[in-house]
Amino acid sequence: MQMDFHYYCIAVLARAAGFNKEDALVIAYASQYTDDATESELIHLDTDDGNLRFDPVRTAYEGLDLLGALNWSAQKRVYIPFHFLPPRHFAPENSDTFSFVTRPAVGALSGDQRSLGEMLLEQAASEALCNNRRRLCRIGIALHTIADTWAHQQFSGRWNRTENDVEEIYVYDREAGEYRHLVPENVILDALPQIGHAEAGYFPDLAYQHWKCDLKQSPAFVERDNVKVFLEAAQAIYDLLCPLEKMAPDEPIPWTDIAPSLWALFSAGPAKEASVIDRMTIQTYRHYHMQDIAARCGRWQAEFDHLFRPYPVGDRYAYERHRWRDKALEGDTRWDDWSQREWDRMSPLGLEANFWDSLWVHFHRAALRQRHFVLERLP
Repeated sequence: MQMDFHYYCIAVLARAAGFNKEDALVIAYASQYTDDATESELIHLDTDDGNLRFDPVRTAYEGLDLLGALNWSAQKRVYIPFHFLPPRHFAPENSDTFSFVTRPAVGALSGDQRSLGEMLLEQAASEALCNNRRRLCRIGIALHTIADTWAHQQFSGRWNRTENDVEEIYVYDREAGEYRHLVPENVILDALPQIGHAEAGYFPDLAYQHWKCDLKQSPAFVERDNVKVFLEAAQAIYDLLCPLEKMAPDEPIPWTDIAPSLWALFSAGPAKEASVIDRMTIQTYRHYHMQDIAARCGRWQAEFDHLFRPYPVGDRYAYERHRWRDKALEGDTRWDDWSQREWDRMSPLGLEANFWDSLWVHFHRAALRQRHFVLERLP
């Protein structure tokens, strides 16, 4: 999933489930920042009593180089606990049926079995209300991971040829009423490592996409209408959020009041069609998608901005990647594309007055809790 779901849709779902405007926006920001927290090196802090070092928790796999992505440490610390959650926790008695392959966090297990995703949200929501900022960050990160269990179903967060080998991708052409075989994409994507849905490209994450492909695992054929999948995920998340305890809650909005708008936004299609040049390389394809997602997020703002008016102080229904960093730190926080050498030469950063209670710090503490929770439940 992309920013349209992880931030804009999650904010609407939290608001509709009864969270007040401020809390809903914090949950949504933490959800989206899970895709954007590329900081994994020690960050030097300039303090009066000497330099401290803050150890952040990387949750984003964006920006990992090939060798980094192929490292099992990155897979178990980033991919699996935040983006490709196994359906259930490991236990010796179910060792023969345990799987790393992701399944939807609600409704995929038989009987009264609780999924690892449901356990994750329950643990996050159990944080005391007196520590509400940390609690909201934990809920937001958990919701990102839960949402991804729908988009990332049938893929795993580890390098595995059986679980993540994708062949013969087709996308549905609405105007022609038939599937179209992708030629350059299949060649380009087939060269990527078999981690997550790398070989399926962006297609699992695009809300509007109707697509199909062949897999090595069972079932060997996948056909997916992302509009239906994303709406199912949204309703499941709404149902999970409604009973959660809230501080200063607002009146909930019935699911039936928001569902038609969600359907329309998911199914609206790309803001612009990809050209042949856009599709020629990974770099040009990424640039195209960055432009497209920005335009699609604008549709969400136009539809739901009124739910957050008047805006809480210092916030609004618009995602800005560096907002939490800049409210916590003084200095250059545009480190997403830094090389290791640039990290090593990083100057100490100043601290804003509320650094230790900033949402950026709470996010990283919350991410650490989630990582530990998941890793302790893997074989």
